[in-house]
Amino acid sequence: MTYRVLMVCTGNICRSPMAEGLLRQMLPESLTPSVEIRSAGTHGLHGNRAEPFAIRAAAAYGADISGHRARILDAALVRGADLVLTMEQYHIDRINELLFLRCKYAVMLGTFSADRDNPEIEDPYGQPSGAYEACADELAACMPALIDHIRRQVGTGSS
Repeated sequence: MTYRVLMVCTGNICRSPMAEGLLRQMLPESLTPSVEIRSAGTHGLHGNRAEPFAIRAAAAYGADISGHRARILDAALVRGADLVLTMEQYHIDRINELLFLRCKYAVMLGTFSADRDNPEIEDPYGQPSGAYEACADELAACMPALIDHIRRQVGTGSS
């Protein structure tokens, strides 16, 4: 069984590619054959590269997203996922519009971090490099609980 995770943000050039790269980097080898990770954006930046500051912020965690190309979110991507992780409530609302119903497997990635009062992860787009680094830190803080969730879904033992 392949467990499919879809990361969603607005342009697919900052948050969701960083989240995709960080999850790929942090996912235990025992889970990698069973997990497919993709990302997409709700707005039209299809084909664009990840922002340079996002590439550097992800690289600080050992994740290489330099080859990333943005893709636009569509209903087929959502329907093909087992778990859709968004950065904001707006993204969940957009997914629900695409499907014409409430997507029961779309949640904000920030809900996987116990240290957050607000599950939304702020968009660093257009801000200095420090905003991208802070965003990467927030995304990385979500990964341990997310990986535990994926492990339970896949039914694989620990790393």
